[in-house]
Amino acid sequence: MASKCWWRYRESEDNGRIELGDSGLRPELKRRVRSYIYVLMTSFLMIWVGLSIFYGAMFQRSSLANNINIHVIDLDGGFIGANVTRMVLDIHATPSMPVWQAKTGIQSLDQAESWVRDHGWGALVINPGASNRLHHALSSGGEYSASDAMTLVESSGRMVIAGMLFVQPALVAAAGQVSQRFAAQQVANYKSTQSHDQTSLSALLHPISYTTVDVAPEAFLLAPIMTAFGFLACLLSAVGVMIMWKLTSFSFFIQVRFRDLVLMWITLILGLALILSLYLSLAFLAFRGPEYNAAALTYTPATFFKIWFTGTAVVLALSLWLFTWFLNLPPIFVSLPSVFTVVPNIISCISTFELAPTFYRFMYATPFYNGNRIVQYVVSGAYPTLGRNIGVLVGEIAIMSLALTFSVWLRQMLALRGISDPQGWFRSSMYFQSPVPYYKTVEEHARPRSVKKRSHLLSTENTLSVGHDPLVIVDDNATTDLTTGNLGV
Repeated sequence: MASKCWWRYRESEDNGRIELGDSGLRPELKRRVRSYIYVLMTSFLMIWVGLSIFYGAMFQRSSLANNINIHVIDLDGGFIGANVTRMVLDIHATPSMPVWQAKTGIQSLDQAESWVRDHGWGALVINPGASNRLHHALSSGGEYSASDAMTLVESSGRMVIAGMLFVQPALVAAAGQVSQRFAAQQVANYKSTQSHDQTSLSALLHPISYTTVDVAPEAFLLAPIMTAFGFLACLLSAVGVMIMWKLTSFSFFIQVRFRDLVLMWITLILGLALILSLYLSLAFLAFRGPEYNAAALTYTPATFFKIWFTGTAVVLALSLWLFTWFLNLPPIFVSLPSVFTVVPNIISCISTFELAPTFYRFMYATPFYNGNRIVQYVVSGAYPTLGRNIGVLVGEIAIMSLALTFSVWLRQMLALRGISDPQGWFRSSMYFQSPVPYYKTVEEHARPRSVKKRSHLLSTENTLSVGHDPLVIVDDNATTDLTTGNLGV
């Protein structure tokens, strides 16, 4: 019975209240509806721009794969090296495949692996002595291993997704195509010479093959999303805390000194970044595991702290940036900087700029990209650009700290003048409610009193007569008599 009564009119509680359809409430409802439509249009804009940026970075990557260069390295110097190099370079180039180039100046397989790890995407290496081993097998019939002829050198740690989609398939396809063509050529040459040597059939029919070496392995299951979604989880957790700080800190801006406010916010954000990044490093340790790949770099306590402090730098830079906007944006626009910050940073981790239009090269400066490069180097040792990445993060933290300093000053000034309220609404908004009076109103109320006081003094001065006692202003050295004009000289 009680559940049915709550919907009915209750005189004790509803007395004096009006219905939602009351004519006196219509102007307010119209203003609210217009405001909600404005919020909805703003949300449409954010979705459209955010998804356009994301899809724009992805949809052309299959047609821009030729921006990636992979190399063929001849360490043999014999007929196998010459023929394989020519066949590889003659492969028809398409926009959906990386471009093959010849790499010279490398003298050993170890040097080739080191070069690919530090600078390249991948390489097809013709191993030293491949021609001599094949010639010996064809002439004497000895044992022969075709896989000793070539080595496919990969570096999955440079960019996992690009490696899986384009580099690895291109290396394998080229090696398979070259093996078949070279075998057919070898059989044709054998028939034309009609040699009676004790030829090894395996060497004749299958003269060359390959082995694969990943010099910077990062091809575990979590690799494509590890840093991107780890940083994202930390950043989104920080966003909720910072919005709470914005909505509950109005009294601080009224009562606390500017310098102390700046130091307080930077210290709080640094502590928040340290705590969230600690969870990031612990999660990486738990789900990746120290022994995910026997060929990978050893996971040590130093690795744990490197990932922790890298995450701290990334979250700190972006949190300073977002809080700079949060402090002075009204609630209707608070989500804007989050969308336009998160989308480019995510793209920079899961995409490859060689596979995106030139416009997206600005994402080299995003904290996610630089933090991702540091983590990939720590985990795999691939493509070391550590100095540049650390320098970018440190520079961004310094710049964002200065930007936050200005934002704190602006927020305090607007709060003290009654222009912005505790939630961040400005005086022009229908939702504005500030406990601080508007500074112009205070000046207008103060001005009539000062004018009245001045008018009273002037009227008193005009009524001075000889019969009144002289008005004397006394200071340390002289007196001034307003009746006689004595200036105390």
